[in-house]
Amino acid sequence: MPSVNRQHALSGNVIGRVVALSFTVTLSVTGLVGASPAAAADDGDGAVVVTTEVLGSVVSQLVGDSGEIVVIMPSGANPHSFEPSARDAERLLGAAVVVSNGLDLEEGLLDILESAQEAGVTWFQATDHIAVRDLADAAGDEQPEADGVEHDHAEDGEDPHFWTDPLAMRDVVLALAPVLTEAGIDVADHAEVLAAELEALDTEVAGILSVVPADARKLVTGHRSLGYFAARYGFEQIGTVIPGLSTSGEPTARELAQLIADIREQGVRAVFAEVGTPQSVAQAVARDSGAELVELSTSQLPEGGTYQDLIRGIATTVAGALGG
Repeated sequence: MPSVNRQHALSGNVIGRVVALSFTVTLSVTGLVGASPAAAADDGDGAVVVTTEVLGSVVSQLVGDSGEIVVIMPSGANPHSFEPSARDAERLLGAAVVVSNGLDLEEGLLDILESAQEAGVTWFQATDHIAVRDLADAAGDEQPEADGVEHDHAEDGEDPHFWTDPLAMRDVVLALAPVLTEAGIDVADHAEVLAAELEALDTEVAGILSVVPADARKLVTGHRSLGYFAARYGFEQIGTVIPGLSTSGEPTARELAQLIADIREQGVRAVFAEVGTPQSVAQAVARDSGAELVELSTSQLPEGGTYQDLIRGIATTVAGALGG
């Protein structure tokens, strides 16, 4: 498994708890002989532990009744800024398989994920199994400064937001299935069935978006979250409120002025604000550019919904704002 490019330091007290938990979890696993399955699943021991709720939905569909699924991040959590608890660390360290997004999306979990891998936990990173979108090779994705100089704010240039493309998620499902089987979790023919469903979802999304004219397929989002979606369905990314791939960035006055000018020049109809987008900034950009401000969930499942519902929701929202 490739190593993580960057080291992210957790706060001192969390690191201390993780070190202590490495020993605690070792004892807990030994003591699970005779423990109830419910207790084991609650601790994460022997479970498939997934970092985000988006991946959790897909992995749950893949595993079915063949294993226990534990999702670390609660509904609505921002994966870029989520910080783990000691309980989260224990679950990760006691997992049979850990499934994460990769490409540093889960910034606050990286140290614990590496510790779990070093302890022998199988660590599956979804983005190791797709055609990764590199911003340096993506035409039109560089957002110019007011002086005309190109300035890419992405730290490593590789986009982690693959899940907005259902066919990329299909590739992840097909790669994960044998890993789970090797770990003793029989997914039977679930992978083939789910892959076919994701292909059908791709066709459905294309149909939903067919109402958007070619000259209106221009996106301005909170951060660079819809790159795979744009590439799959023929949209151009004009710019973002927050520069870069993470919601932790901060736009400068010059960048915002240039974004507003680009929206006007390109005739962009909507600014899509997401979780982590500063509302006051997004409102100002929409107001000063004349575009409509539209709330868009790109990483949070609808209540009681699935990954498929999330993707349909993105497509429906974009079609509603830009169509006609």
